[in-house]
Amino acid sequence: MKKTESATEVIKSFLEMVPGIQCAFIYSSFPQRPRNPEAQVDVMVVGGPDLAEMDQIILKAEEELKRAISLTSFTVREFRERVKVKDRLVSKALNRTKIMLIGDEKEMGWLSA
Repeated sequence: MKKTESATEVIKSFLEMVPGIQCAFIYSSFPQRPRNPEAQVDVMVVGGPDLAEMDQIILKAEEELKRAISLTSFTVREFRERVKVKDRLVSKALNRTKIMLIGDEKEMGWLSA
C-alpha cells in the first residue's frame, strides 16, 4: 500500500471493481479512529453485487491493508425492510458517523424510503 493511500481509499478502489453496488459505506468505530491499525473496518453494502466476487475483492483489500474488514451486504429491498422495522444493526449504522465509499448520503435517502 502506498503511504498516501488511506484504508478508505483502498477499500473504495476495490469495491468500485464490483458491479451492482449502489451504496457502500464504512460505519462503526472506524470513522472516529481510522488510524488505529488494529481496528476492524465495518463496511455495509447495499445493492445487487455478486457476493462471491465481492468476497474475493474484500479478501484482496484485507491482504493489502493487513487489516480485517467485516462486510455486511443487503439488497435494496432487504435494506429498506430493515430500515422500516428499525433493525438494530442498520439503525445503528445509519445513525453513526459514516464514511461513504460508493454513493452519497443523499442517495441513501431513497434507500431508506
